[in-house]
Amino acid sequence: MEELLEYQISHHTNAIVVAGTTGESACLSDEEHLRLIQFTCRIVNGRIPVIAGAGSNNTSHAQLLCKNAQNEELLEIPNVTAVKEASGNFSQLAKITSRYRDRLDIYCGNDDQAVSALALGAKGVISVLSNICPDAVSELCCAYFNGDVTKSEQIQLHYEALLESLTSDINPVPVKTAMNMMGLSVGPCRLPLCPMDDFAAQQLKNCLKLYHLLSE
Repeated sequence: MEELLEYQISHHTNAIVVAGTTGESACLSDEEHLRLIQFTCRIVNGRIPVIAGAGSNNTSHAQLLCKNAQNEELLEIPNVTAVKEASGNFSQLAKITSRYRDRLDIYCGNDDQAVSALALGAKGVISVLSNICPDAVSELCCAYFNGDVTKSEQIQLHYEALLESLTSDINPVPVKTAMNMMGLSVGPCRLPLCPMDDFAAQQLKNCLKLYHLLSE
């Protein structure tokens, strides 16, 4: 984990999401979850922000959250300052931006829609691709915010085939497989997540070679 954090920081990632959706937070015990966040904060040591995942796949917990959500507005909670928008619904994104842009930052949750989301007011991307190509995602966002929309579009389109490969199985199985292939040694996925089948893994490997992410 320390190697991954240093890899991300050295390749211009602007913030670390730990125990988020591209990960195995649902397979962690509460103790492991908290220990992972504490470890991440200690290693990052204030160099960039750390965004700690706090979601749950526990049914009773989800019911409680839903019940509470009926009785409150999230924006009324002082420390709710941003939202990850990954619905793929640009009409919804536009509505959120137009109504709450002065109170709420929006971050795109879909790599293949990054430039369009930035155009509608998103402040950045919570990215799957950045796990293996942090420089590219950082460059895409920087180019857009510096006014070079064409370059930003070119970067997104360039990585289209790789993005498709990274969504060819249940998240985070493909990206974790890719990281292992690249020598980032993140180990196997926890059950109930299973390894990619041999054919799919070979297709992913071929794609990584196409993008010069594997030396062999």
